[in-house]
Amino acid sequence: MKNIIKYRKSVQFAFGGVTVYVIMALANGLAYVFGASILLGAIFGKTYCKWMCPMGLVMEHMSRNLSDNEAKVHMYNYYKVGCPVSWVQGVTNKFSLFKIRNDESKCVSCGACDKVCYVSAVNTKKSVFDTSKENACEAFNCSKCLSCVEACPTESLQYKIK
Repeated sequence: MKNIIKYRKSVQFAFGGVTVYVIMALANGLAYVFGASILLGAIFGKTYCKWMCPMGLVMEHMSRNLSDNEAKVHMYNYYKVGCPVSWVQGVTNKFSLFKIRNDESKCVSCGACDKVCYVSAVNTKKSVFDTSKENACEAFNCSKCLSCVEACPTESLQYKIK
């Protein structure tokens, strides 16, 4: 899984190009993108924004020169209210087949996951590992970038079927 995460922006660029083509080439292209995002959201959760969306790629590019905290706030807000596809996929985070799960027996509560997660960085009531808080990975604006999975030193976080 960590090998795939390293290539997220390349995957997003490739799928983003396909998305733009579908929207421009087909009369009802946006309806197809919307339908596909609902289907993908039901399976993978809110993955479209960080893995396939051309606008998500543009937003990340625009926020690359901001300070780390400013960029996290910027992405938090964009993935919360920035796009109708994001809204639909945000709803799917609660019931999608694939989820980010924490194996508490392996977790050392180091907080590395929360440091890279824009959801928990901006909203202190949410956490990837702290069970006394709301699960950041099931939040409406978690886009399943999987930075938390990549940052986990003990591999206690995994993106898998429930």
